[in-house]
Amino acid sequence: MENLIGKTIDNYKVVSVLGKGGMGIIYKAYDTKLDRYVAIKMLNSQVNDKERFIERFKREAKNQAKLSHPNIVTVYGFIEYSDLLGIVMEYVEGESLEKVIERQGRFNLYDVIYIIKQLLLGIGYAHSKGFVHRDIKPSNIILNKEGITKIMDFGISKSLFDNSMTKTGSKIGTVYYMSPEQIRSEEVTNRSDIYSIGCTAYEMIVGEPPFDFQSEYEVMDAHLKKNPPRVTDKMAGIPESVDKILQKALEKNPLNRYNTCEEMFIDVQELDNQVAKLTSYFKRNEPRSKRYKFFAISAFVGFTIVLIGLSYFVYHQVNSLISSNELDKFRKYSIQQLFASEESKNKFSEIVKVESGVLKNINSIYVANDKFAAAVGDSGLVLSSVDGGKTWNQNNINSSKSLSDVYIFPTGKTLIVGDSSSLYFSTKFLDSLQTIPIDKGYTLFRIKFLDDYTGFITGNKGLILKTVNGGVNWFKVNTNSDEVIFDLSFFDTRRGFAVGWNGTILTTNNGGESWNKSGDAITDNYLKSIDLTKDGYGLIVGGDGTVLRTTDFGKNWEKTKLSSAGGFQKVKFISDNNSIIIGSRGTILISKDKGETWDLVDSHFYSNMNGLSISSYGQVFIVGVNGSILKIQ
Repeated sequence: MENLIGKTIDNYKVVSVLGKGGMGIIYKAYDTKLDRYVAIKMLNSQVNDKERFIERFKREAKNQAKLSHPNIVTVYGFIEYSDLLGIVMEYVEGESLEKVIERQGRFNLYDVIYIIKQLLLGIGYAHSKGFVHRDIKPSNIILNKEGITKIMDFGISKSLFDNSMTKTGSKIGTVYYMSPEQIRSEEVTNRSDIYSIGCTAYEMIVGEPPFDFQSEYEVMDAHLKKNPPRVTDKMAGIPESVDKILQKALEKNPLNRYNTCEEMFIDVQELDNQVAKLTSYFKRNEPRSKRYKFFAISAFVGFTIVLIGLSYFVYHQVNSLISSNELDKFRKYSIQQLFASEESKNKFSEIVKVESGVLKNINSIYVANDKFAAAVGDSGLVLSSVDGGKTWNQNNINSSKSLSDVYIFPTGKTLIVGDSSSLYFSTKFLDSLQTIPIDKGYTLFRIKFLDDYTGFITGNKGLILKTVNGGVNWFKVNTNSDEVIFDLSFFDTRRGFAVGWNGTILTTNNGGESWNKSGDAITDNYLKSIDLTKDGYGLIVGGDGTVLRTTDFGKNWEKTKLSSAGGFQKVKFISDNNSIIIGSRGTILISKDKGETWDLVDSHFYSNMNGLSISSYGQVFIVGVNGSILKIQ
């Protein structure tokens, strides 16, 4: 196959090779029209019935482009080049499960539950649309930088090369994760994917697939005839319910497996609840040592009492969820413990989960008053609440664009921003949202107002937009930057900072009319969120776990790195002294001294968190992946 690096095909400039497989090469390319990176899988179309192949290819690509789910890599379309056909897909920056297993040997149980739940949601959605993956395995499952599970390679290439177009008896799938019916070249169904999910979960827990033999024949024969070793026999402290789930997923007869991903999800959720309940009986003491390596079974020599063995399981499985040496130095507290002595309106007592009714990722939330709140997310998701965030309803805005932020005035005027230069405006909450035209080719991230008239929007390519008439009209200000700008905040009406990609920190002293680089770079990782107070304190958090703090109006920034998997997404001052950080895998940090020291909250929720809002009556609302809404009250 021709080397395509450096070539431009349609509006895609090929940058590098991401991977190679039996059915083609995957390239990273830059979309010059939409200003984003994509992945392109090029397939060689030199087959006997080329015309039929191309026709079917286009039909499959169009069909799969209709799959829209946060846990599935999106297919954008297809391209043709010479004798090659290309599938244009979402580019996901992250690491496959296969690479993580190679590096650290296995996952802890909480990580497995967290990932498998997302996997079941994504595959279950695809099944409901009539698609079977056929090749689920660790190399086709990737964790992006925010810790979201993404299912790749969803079947276009494999479905094209089915038995009707290849030799009799050909098999689609990878032998370690292949269902018995696939090995026998029988019909592949939803239950075949469930078997492969079981194999993948088994390897994540144990560090090796259920049938790990030298020859392909031995592996296939085991899939057909043998039962896999029990996980509880191979790993210390694993609940027996894990064996029950895996045994049902790995039944030889498809009819004896879970009927649907939803059915399996119920059992995995019950396991999640079961393990979570154990945490309330034990306190975290000393920092944990390094993760155990490949095939290592952690145990304390001489521990013979069952209770100690159980606490050891909880200690390793629960607290390894936040896999940071820095975060391991923190003791976990409940919200009630942290604020038990508080007299203010920020005396929090519990964290509760609010049902959103959706599974899409929620990116931002804004609580306008004691009644109305709104949240926005992927695929045009807009939610609203008219009872102070107790219940939520989905609003239809006839858009599939990803929405990143929402801002609501006390009067009800609402603005929403998102990708593809999306800017929506309503004079009365979410009624009759209208599009405000701005220059095309931008992804908009954050919208903030200093008062009733002055506001700002951040975006890619160094974009900062400003309005001085309450959001009716917007103009571009000079930032002297081409980097992605994620967020901004102001000390007062003139002094402010903006943060973004590659450690970008911009500052303004003229009310945001112009922005300049702020001194020497403190970090080269991306900075995601910033919040400033009128008395000169400020906090910045980054995707690598960086926390920056200033006490002198930004003249100096002190750096602390609290590395956590996926990093931090949002920082906010709750009150004059109290501040909060949220991030991946349920990370919540609370400071009661303006960000000088931090306490880790034991939230018992492990979804990635994207946005937060503080209500006027002192409640904190947090939103995240798969429709997650939490309320700290």
